[in-house]
Amino acid sequence: MKLTKNLLPLLILSSFTVNAQWYSSEGRSVLNEQDIDQSRTNAISDAMVTVLRSAGTSAESVQVIQEGVLEVDKLMLKTNGEIHDMRIVHEEIIGGYYTVEVQADIYPFSTCPQEKYAKSIFVGPFNLEDRQDAQLGAIYNSDEVITKRLFKELKGESNKLDPRHVMTQQIAFTNNSEGDIELQTLKVAKDVAAKYDVQYLVFGVLKDMSDYYETTTYTFSEETTHKRNFKMQIYLVDAINQLTLFQKEYAAISQWPYDLTQRFDPNSLSFWQTDYGYAIDLKINEAVRDVRQALYCQPTMATIIAKYNDQLVMNLGHRNGVKKGDKFQLIRSQYLSHQTSQLPNSIFMPDDILLSVVSVQADRAILKANDPIDMSNIQIRDMLTPADQMTLQRLQPKVTASNTDNRSVY
Repeated sequence: MKLTKNLLPLLILSSFTVNAQWYSSEGRSVLNEQDIDQSRTNAISDAMVTVLRSAGTSAESVQVIQEGVLEVDKLMLKTNGEIHDMRIVHEEIIGGYYTVEVQADIYPFSTCPQEKYAKSIFVGPFNLEDRQDAQLGAIYNSDEVITKRLFKELKGESNKLDPRHVMTQQIAFTNNSEGDIELQTLKVAKDVAAKYDVQYLVFGVLKDMSDYYETTTYTFSEETTHKRNFKMQIYLVDAINQLTLFQKEYAAISQWPYDLTQRFDPNSLSFWQTDYGYAIDLKINEAVRDVRQALYCQPTMATIIAKYNDQLVMNLGHRNGVKKGDKFQLIRSQYLSHQTSQLPNSIFMPDDILLSVVSVQADRAILKANDPIDMSNIQIRDMLTPADQMTLQRLQPKVTASNTDNRSVY
């Protein structure tokens, strides 16, 4: 028996597919006529396990949570790829089985060493540009709620993202940058990164939540509709390198069919169940996906935050995927002053100092220099980057030789 709905709604994340690959597979489940939906869910799960294995993962099962959208149930940590987009292209009931064909767009992490560790992120604030826009519906704390909602969505988006802090209050800027929030934030980015132990900042502004009336004229009548705007500008900044990686404006228009005196609490479910709340939610989800895509294959850098005798502490831990035995390379920063820019800039030069992780905590890791002599050349706030294979091949023989020389002295 063929199903009437051969194509389900697609989870279209973005047309941005750098380094992503499409995989196809079929899955099936024994048909339970008393619960066809569960049979369908099991078939999708079966198909996606095959897809993930085709992409080189070790996932054993997946949990489908809604049509066309699935969640890898605590298994993404074991995979070499991450689902970017998936679609069900065909499904049917035949021979006592529910059968589906799926396609999935997967980022292969193994082709991008920078994706080994989750990137630390600071979120906010997203303040409302014109406070008068909040009067309709009395949604005065909507900017705070939207900021927290975006933070929550980022936390659940990918195990390759590590949102650590959310700020809902406006950052106090000491310099006048003519209202340019991007330039203002770039100026304090390094201070924010140092204070909150993060590398990336996601922030922006709610530019418009105003309302208006739209009149549609028909042959014998007119219809007036009360509508409301939503416009959000978002920025993604690499705070350590003081670079804007991504910026985009998200806009939506929705009906606002409520009495002018009706009040809503943005923290309540009733607000997010309105057409306007739903429209905002869609834009938040779109922005979160765009941030994840913009961060794909971006460098992961750690900061040395403490030094105890022969051990160092960095601000990445097991939440970021750090494991005992992982190798990091010291990098030195050199500051440049551009005559045509208001922002100082840095270039990072790799140093021939290799460190190994000896202990891991939630968002911290303890390291030792492979060559103890190097400890005197390492300072708090120095930067680290994951050591690639070429670096390991070049430095490890040197470390071995150095240690041999040291032993011969004694």
